[in-house]
Amino acid sequence: MQISGIDHVNILTDDLEGTARFYEAALGLTRAENPAIGKGMAGYWMRDGNGQAVVHLVDRLSAAGRYDAYRPGQPTNALHHVALRCAGFAQACAGLDALGIAYRTSDHPQLGLKQIFLADPNAVNLELNFTEG
Repeated sequence: MQISGIDHVNILTDDLEGTARFYEAALGLTRAENPAIGKGMAGYWMRDGNGQAVVHLVDRLSAAGRYDAYRPGQPTNALHHVALRCAGFAQACAGLDALGIAYRTSDHPQLGLKQIFLADPNAVNLELNFTEG
């Protein structure tokens, strides 16, 4: 597996509109709908000048209990996970299996995306994104 960079940062918020305004004003990002948000959750993808969604905002309160243990404003609780652009999905799964590391996968053919989700030893959530065929 090769890592080629950070794909995006996912931020939980109890003030979706205010947070989106901050990223627009402070960082010059453009607000866009999040095509991956579903099941009644609210959020935005904040895109850079090249159209890359570098910050994902999720309205924690709209997630129906999914993020109840997280508290924006507390140390690290608003930062939910770090996502990395990767290559070698099958190789990565095999490597994690060999190491006995727990993970889950997700396949989004409509986005041309396969994902692996796991946590590091410090409970930092990691999202590995694979766009190869």
